[in-house]
Amino acid sequence: MGSEDKVVVKIELSKEDYEVLKAISKKEGYSLVPEYLKFIVKNIIEEGGLARGEGLQVRELSESIGKRVERIVTDLLNPYTGKIDELSRKISELREIVESLEAERAKPKPPTPTPPREPRKPVSAIDRLKDQGVVFQDDVRWMKSPDKFFDKLKKEGAVVLEVGGEKIAVDSDLWLSFKEELGKVSVSDLEEAASIIELSLGDAAGRLFRKLARAGLIVYDEDSGIWLSQVSQ
Repeated sequence: MGSEDKVVVKIELSKEDYEVLKAISKKEGYSLVPEYLKFIVKNIIEEGGLARGEGLQVRELSESIGKRVERIVTDLLNPYTGKIDELSRKISELREIVESLEAERAKPKPPTPTPPREPRKPVSAIDRLKDQGVVFQDDVRWMKSPDKFFDKLKKEGAVVLEVGGEKIAVDSDLWLSFKEELGKVSVSDLEEAASIIELSLGDAAGRLFRKLARAGLIVYDEDSGIWLSQVSQ
């Protein structure tokens, strides 16, 4: 067949449609789009719609084949372009949602109201004593009337001792624990015994032990092997 017997059929497609047709061609087993289009044209001719002996002129044959191919390609592309349009619409909707969320986030948030603070209740002397365990007069000499301070603690339930002219206020619960702990300490050395008291009841209790022991108000009993309180309370 000479070159004068060949006809070139042109089809214009958008870039997007061409990419879709390219994907369809690969799916059908054709690596190139023109090969797939040639396959479509041959099918048209072999189906009998445009047999070679129908007496059509080359130009008419070319135009007729071109129109048929365009219709077939359009039918092939329609389902895919419909999906692409739907996908584009959904992407646009998502973009609008994201932009709306970003705009909402960018809005200045009203300051969170701070709940009003409840006024602090003044700490009473007896509450402070419960926290400290023991209050020594030496530590509150800055007070104008320390005697009134210790009298008030005594009225509110504290144990108030007088040791060598110094008043000592002891929390009532700590005092009971202190006397119980004395009966468990079996070492005679004052400092060693004070250390044991400190470990179980705290530093203030150890200081109290030393003051009472040096004043002779608690003594180590050799017969029983424990410390005994000489305090009447």
